[in-house]
Amino acid sequence: MKVLFSTYAASSVLGGGVDVQVRALAREATALGIQVELFDPWRRYRLEDYDLFHLFASHAGTYHIGRALHGLGVRLLLTPVFYSRHSPAKVAAMLIVAKRLRSRGGFWTEHMFCKELCDMAELLLPNTREEMEMMARAFGVPAARMVELPNGVEERFLDSKPDAFVQEYGLKDFILYVGHIGWGRKNVLPLLNVLRRTGHPAVLIGPVIQNDYARRCREVVESSPNIRLIPGLPSDSPLLESAYAACDTLVLPSFYETPGLAALEAGLAGAKVCITRYGGTTEYFGEHASYLDPRSEESIEKSLNASLGRAKDVRLRDRIAASYLWRHAGKRLVEAYSALTPTS
Repeated sequence: MKVLFSTYAASSVLGGGVDVQVRALAREATALGIQVELFDPWRRYRLEDYDLFHLFASHAGTYHIGRALHGLGVRLLLTPVFYSRHSPAKVAAMLIVAKRLRSRGGFWTEHMFCKELCDMAELLLPNTREEMEMMARAFGVPAARMVELPNGVEERFLDSKPDAFVQEYGLKDFILYVGHIGWGRKNVLPLLNVLRRTGHPAVLIGPVIQNDYARRCREVVESSPNIRLIPGLPSDSPLLESAYAACDTLVLPSFYETPGLAALEAGLAGAKVCITRYGGTTEYFGEHASYLDPRSEESIEKSLNASLGRAKDVRLRDRIAASYLWRHAGKRLVEAYSALTPTS
């Protein structure tokens, strides 16, 4: 079986969870006998040579390639990576209004892009049961056209040791944030306000976006001697692995995570996890994480304190190792491909 993988073009520049997911699943599926290629928009393809086209993410950045391929009769599969803070019923109602406005010319919403991609796809592979429920109730996708495909984590994080990071930076048992700094969805500024107020040692690792939000984040960091900013470590950096093992708690205060690959990495490395309650995170981390409301600095502080007050144990690490490694996800993906009805 030959499959083309694709996602939005900016992922190759920004990196992040979808980029990691695409590359990891391509590797695992290839190891299990699927011929996977990453789509190159500059290459001319004989699309009839491929059995499936698997598209990751459903928004304006992926809509046009999905629509073009569907129009050419290519079998399209979709991992939506979609979240809305609105209820499925409200999203469905908003779609009705958006369609009426669109009929008057040129009006689109992210919900509409996702809905149309869902309608075009032969099979949906969402990351969480919560996302599946949204697809079913808001967008009308039948259960028979969906298979849950959880995200995963590299098994190497299981062997992470704190020594390298401690030696390089002289820090241990700190609060750690890993991710982009500057995107509003990541909600870093309220976290920084909490960290400055509490004075607990903290480290931020991630690329800094050139915008006003990031500038305000930098101002807080520069005025807070307890906060250390490391502008970015590659995802395969041994120092990143070591940072996870050296920290006390990994915190992701985002408005949502689906489910937060940094949290899976940190949990597998033995860190405690404090994470937003939105985006299906509870399905992955269960009772072994502290959950926060990203809209409330009080909630962020309370959840961090609860995590810091607990001793580390192996339960989260063992849960992730048992169910959320990339090889588990790759096996489930290949099973989903194999279950599809062959074309004539």
